[in-house]
Amino acid sequence: MTEPPSRFDRVRGLRDVLTATGAGIYLCTHQAGPLPAETQTAVHESDEMELRVGRAGADRADDLQQREREALAVVAAAITAGPERIVLTHGAAEAARLVAIEVLEPGAGRVVLMRGLDRAVAAAVRDVAEVAGSHVDAIDAPPEAFDHDVALVVLAHVDADGRLCDATAVAESARRAGARSLVDAGRSAGARPIDVAGLGADFVIGDTHRWLLGPEAVAFLWVTPALDRELPEWLRQATAPFSRGSLLALARSVGWLLMYVELPWALDRTVALSEQLYDELADIEGVEALAEREAHGAVVAFRVAGWDAESVAEELGRSIFAIVETDSEADLIRASVGAWNRESELTRFTERIAELAAHSPETLPRRPSLTVISGHVEPEEGQ
Repeated sequence: MTEPPSRFDRVRGLRDVLTATGAGIYLCTHQAGPLPAETQTAVHESDEMELRVGRAGADRADDLQQREREALAVVAAAITAGPERIVLTHGAAEAARLVAIEVLEPGAGRVVLMRGLDRAVAAAVRDVAEVAGSHVDAIDAPPEAFDHDVALVVLAHVDADGRLCDATAVAESARRAGARSLVDAGRSAGARPIDVAGLGADFVIGDTHRWLLGPEAVAFLWVTPALDRELPEWLRQATAPFSRGSLLALARSVGWLLMYVELPWALDRTVALSEQLYDELADIEGVEALAEREAHGAVVAFRVAGWDAESVAEELGRSIFAIVETDSEADLIRASVGAWNRESELTRFTERIAELAAHSPETLPRRPSLTVISGHVEPEEGQ
């Protein structure tokens, strides 16, 4: 494995391994985090081995079980949980579906979906609720108390627009009403300190391809010990086996964060950078940040007066090669930070936002477009 980054320049060490950060200002970890180069190398080596010796054999099952144990161990450490309480699923939507199947027996009661859930997670729960005959309510904020006919409350620890939810309070309110609670921690795991048991929920799920830097389509599902001393056997058997490469990639990526980057340092830095991004954006006249200063995660969703979201993203990509997400339906921009971002590039980003906010699309002075050459951003020829 790569040597630990120097304490004098950990950020440079991170960026050397996360090569995608050299392609521009990477502000879309809430969609997918940059993949460590050595993780991709390990997956390639695994694929090469399977090409040479095949994917069968007497030791195949033992090898896969060992890879799964390694992956579970590092994920458990990252979310402060025991590996015996976790199963891996093929994405958070599958984890949500498994929980809904467990909870929503016919006639079980209503389902409450709170604001800002991952769309695939919400859709998975809705599908199961329809089969079970459970009515689904979508709400923006938790009520003072849930009705006693509610069977399942589903919420995001950090919602799509960066709002940090008091998951512990919501889970406790659900428990008082006799309902189960499911928290999606996919936008907080690896981005802020998290103790899944401390969230107070019955179930916690999360994709690993964001701040944990794992492969896509691998998620965790944690079940509180209050429900079962041991995970139900059906849950362990409910998902199809993972490929050796996926398990190896997850163990390498999260293990690298834990042991070489040092996750507590990365969490503290991510929180500090998210506060910098939020504060600099909030200080710009004409910029509206959706979350409150005291309750936001590593995602910051915002609007720029006089501009539609697509035009803002296009201008950011063209002029400073910033990579963000747009939501055309809500007409907003989402940007997110990770420990690998530099303070200077966040300031460069917000300074460009300030320039946009001070002009309309028609009056904005044009800058040269940028291209990426060998990991460095350069003006396009002839501009």
